[in-house]
Amino acid sequence: MKNTGINAGGVGFDRFFKALGDPHRIQIMELLREKELSAGEILDTIDIVQSTLSHHMKTLTDSGAVNAVRRGKWTFYSLNTAVISGAEDYLHSYAEGTGIMRKDSDLPYDDLRGKGEPVTGKSRSGGNGKEPVSSVKDEEKAGKKKEKKGKKNKKNKK
Repeated sequence: MKNTGINAGGVGFDRFFKALGDPHRIQIMELLREKELSAGEILDTIDIVQSTLSHHMKTLTDSGAVNAVRRGKWTFYSLNTAVISGAEDYLHSYAEGTGIMRKDSDLPYDDLRGKGEPVTGKSRSGGNGKEPVSSVKDEEKAGKKKEKKGKKNKKNKK
């Protein structure tokens, strides 16, 4: 079965958002905000090897986030503003649909929760409770460790 992904106006954004999940690709996108660059110019700025850059550029071009234009023996990359604008519209409509956006607010998205404070949960260190909430994976790992420890203790008591 073919993965059609998140579609908005016929454009799939699943690959686009997945492509943004790597810090190097974000860094490449930041560089391309300024101007069109060749692979060599990108390599001069980012501390990665050529083969890794090729992988990142393929991911970005396949996602539609970046355009690649061949000129002679060089490939030049630029942002695909149409896809980026479409993703922005998609996120904006999603935010409106979930009630996150406030029509009368001039606050950036980070401050829409009220005070712009990070989401907090139980403190791991017993501190003031201001540490960020742990990820679900961290909580699952902790649960498995406790379960293992409990089984060990039962064996030792016998």
